[in-house]
Amino acid sequence: MKKFLVLAALTVLAACGDGDIREISRHPAPDGSRDVVVGSMKAGESEPYMVVMTAKPGDNAGKGARLFLADRGDAPKVTWDAPDHVTISCDNARVWSYRSFWTNPNGGNTIAVALKCGTDGWKG
Repeated sequence: MKKFLVLAALTVLAACGDGDIREISRHPAPDGSRDVVVGSMKAGESEPYMVVMTAKPGDNAGKGARLFLADRGDAPKVTWDAPDHVTISCDNARVWSYRSFWTNPNGGNTIAVALKCGTDGWKG
């Protein structure tokens, strides 16, 4: 029953246009094996920014694994420090979620994900 309710809620959100990811920027890995995508999506009254990792270059952001989600700030910036290390940075954002690593579901290496979004936390 719980799965049905979640599926019904997602269907309603999709019908309203919520959940559609608007791509802001795409950052290919130095070795060209995948992309990190910065985007935003409508989520009720808010439009949070998200950062996702794709398993293959050019994949739709909606198929990517979410690394970061935040609102009340500017779009996050992404830099590849090495083929196996990416950094997400932001100014004065309210961070909802963050993952410190990503492992390719198709086999392969793990990518470290650093977060630099201030040291004082959300100030409201």
